This record gives sequence, C-alpha cells and structure tokens, in this order.
Amino acid sequence: MIDSGKLDSFFDNSRSLDLDYSGTPKRGIDWRRLFKIVLPCIAAALLGLMVVMPNIKKSVDLNENITMPKKGEMEKLHMEQTVFNTIDSKNRVNKIVADNVDETEAGSQIYKIINPKAIIPTDKGHTDITADVGYFNQNNNVLELEKNVKAVVEGDTVITTLKANYDFKQEKGWGKDPVFAKGSWGDMQAEAFSYDKITQILVLKGNNRITTDKGVLTAKKETRVYREENKSVAVGDAVITQNDSKLYAEEIVGWFGSSSKKELERAEAYRRVRLETPKEIITGNEAYYDALQGKIDVYGHTRNQCNKESLVKVQQGENNLNACHVTAYVSGTEHKELQKVTAEGNVTVQTAAEKMSGEKGIYEPNIGKITVFGGRQPVVINKEDKVLRAQKVVAHLDKDRKLKYAEAFGDVEVVTPKGSAWGDRGVYNPVEQKVELFENVRLEQNGNFITGAYAVTDLATSISRIKGDESTNGRIRGTFYKKRK
Repeated sequence: MIDSGKLDSFFDNSRSLDLDYSGTPKRGIDWRRLFKIVLPCIAAALLGLMVVMPNIKKSVDLNENITMPKKGEMEKLHMEQTVFNTIDSKNRVNKIVADNVDETEAGSQIYKIINPKAIIPTDKGHTDITADVGYFNQNNNVLELEKNVKAVVEGDTVITTLKANYDFKQEKGWGKDPVFAKGSWGDMQAEAFSYDKITQILVLKGNNRITTDKGVLTAKKETRVYREENKSVAVGDAVITQNDSKLYAEEIVGWFGSSSKKELERAEAYRRVRLETPKEIITGNEAYYDALQGKIDVYGHTRNQCNKESLVKVQQGENNLNACHVTAYVSGTEHKELQKVTAEGNVTVQTAAEKMSGEKGIYEPNIGKITVFGGRQPVVINKEDKVLRAQKVVAHLDKDRKLKYAEAFGDVEVVTPKGSAWGDRGVYNPVEQKVELFENVRLEQNGNFITGAYAVTDLATSISRIKGDESTNGRIRGTFYKKRK
C-alpha cells in the first residue's frame, strides 16, 4: 500500500526529493521535482484548448494559409458552419458561408463545401452566389460551384447555370454550361459565359440571345455586355429583330439608355449588313441605326469612302435601288414600317424593263414613289436602245410595285434610233411605250428640226408626232435641209 502522507510530503517540502521512502538518499528521482513544475502547465494548456476548440470551426480566414501536416500525418480537416474570407483588389471582403467543409485529401487545401453562399462586393452593391455544392482551392483561390448555381448581381440581374467558377484573385467568373439570366438588360441565354468584376464585362459565349420588350439580339459567336458603358457587342451572324424588321451583320454594337429598362438607343453594324422589312431588303457593308429617330444609314463600302463595286442595294419586288449611301427612315413609335429612303452617290434604279441613274434619289414606299435627281450629269432612263434624260425624274409605282409612269423635269431629252426629241417636261408611259413632251418641244431627225408645244414619241416604232397649242395658234415650225451628196 502507498502511504498518501508520504506522497504529499514530496510536494509540501516536508520531505526531500533526494530521499527514498526509507530515508536513504537516491539518485535518479529528480523527475518528481520536474513533474511538480510541469503538471500545472499541462493542466492550464488543456483548459485553454478546451476553450479555443469550439471557436475554430466558426470562422476561418482562407486568405491566411492553414498550416497542415504532411499528407497522412492526420485525418482530413472537417468544419461546420464555416465562414471563409478573402480580400479583393479594393480591399473589400469577399465572404463564403458554408454548412459543412471537408478537405478532399489531408493537407491538399482543397475543400468540398456543402450549400456554399458567397457574397462578393461590387461598386454598386454586391453579388450573392449560391449552389448546392462547391469546391474551394486555397492554393489558387478559385471557387468551383455545382448544381443549382445562382447569382444575383446587385439585386438587378439573376443568373442561373449548372456549374460556375470564380477566381477571387483575378476577380473573374466563368462557366462552360448553358446559362440563363433575367434583369434590366432583358432575358439572356448562352451556351457559356464569363464575367470580369473589375471591368464589369459579361460575355455570353456560343449561340446567345438577349430578349427585351423592344426586340431581340442574337449572335452565334459571342455577345459582350459592358455594364458600365451600357453597351453590347454581338459577333458572329448577329441579328437584331424588332417587330417585323431584322438587321443582320457580322458584328453589331448597341448602346442602351441609362434607365432601368435599358432600351436600345443606337446601333452600329459591320460587314454583310442586311436590313429586312416586310416589303424591302437593304444590303450593305456598314450601318448606323438611330433608334430614337427611327433612322438607319447604310453604306456600300465605308462611311467615308464609296466603292462603285460595293454599293448599297435596296430591293422591293422586282425593283432595285443602288447607291453609295442609303438612309432609311422608319415610321411609328415601334418602327414598324419603312417610311422613306434617301440615296446618294452613283444612284441607280432598276425596274422590270427600265434602268434609271442619277446622283441622288428618294424612295417613298408608302406612296410608291421614287425620285431621282441629276447634278453635273442628268438623270438617265434606259430602255433597250431608247434613252430619256432629264434633271429630275419621278417614278410612280402601282400596288404591285411595278412602274406605272414616270415624270421628267428640266431639259428633257428622248433619244431613239430614228431621232431625238426635247422638251421642258415629259411623261413616260411604260405600258403604252410612249413619251409625251410638253413646253418648248423640238424634234430632230437627220439634221432637220420641228418645234411646237407638244409631242409624243412612240418608243416601239421610234416615230414622233408634234403639234402646237394656243400660244402658237396650233401651228408648228420646221427647218429642213437638203440632203448633201
């Protein structure tokens, strides 16, 4: 049996540590003095550890490296109700909250997170991201999210996808699965996406679509949405659909209003431009659309250069209008119908049987009228081997958009294989194949001239007839020359 009194005497200094129980001095029992000193320290350390342990799993700053043993030296790390914090480039705290955190391999610093919730500060608020499962890699500060990934950007736009990644160091997010979004920019969808928090640029990759109350923007390669600049750039067979009209191009740049509705204010289109309305088709190389004024400028080559081989083409049925530059005006608040088209530079109008050319033109589809102006050169109408020239020609179309008749003004000239005729004004009838000339009329054939007030030329036979009016008492005058040998 051990005498407890003797044991206590070693601690109250009543008995020397260098004596054994019989009182004989012994070496090798100095451990009792060490034990008396160390025991209280061990007890204090254990008590402190019991106090600290419950707090370890409540807040972990992953911006500071967690010192882990080498692989295999201890079990994988497990934490519950954990908060991870990282710092962005503006010293703002990005926070990740999770129900459970499990290290995938001991010492790997890669953690599987259950029900992760990330709060990422932005210049105008914050972005909240949630998912069913996540993986946080402390080595590169990248968070991978899976299943029911959802991001609410500044309380304005909701984005959903199957998988997404976010790099806290680069402050960029991306995903390779179909993504859907709904917000002030409209309803968006794409095959993949990326987002740069610093530049606030959202890239919709692959086949993508943005739907708003005013129209639809689609592209096959990508659409970049510049949130800070209220601008979008769609590349790869881009199309803007607005009511019954469509604008096609290889690249379309759009600017939107600063209001919450983000309505399209203006757009620029480049390469293989094509505007389709219910009745007309306009093609060119560049286009500039002003949605507020309902106006679109189309260029065959570029805004500052005309290429005769690359002209804007306006098609309506069998009729074509070509020019270096075309301006189309669309009527109505919803811009439903083409109201007027103006054309400049190398203007030509091709109907089923006639071709008109001039320097400027105006096409008014609602009333079926095309006006062509001359300048340094007159307007010319060609029909087979017959020609009509004038300073201005107004062509009137019927309901089937076929040429009904054309009016010519100023220095009107009609040339046929048998002679020429002049007048101040003329009317061309394509059905009857006749041209009527009025005021100061003159006919010429083989050097002989006849003047009067009115003449009509039959284009089918090239025969002209002339007569006078009240101002000439119905008379005509002529000058004839003998044919020289």
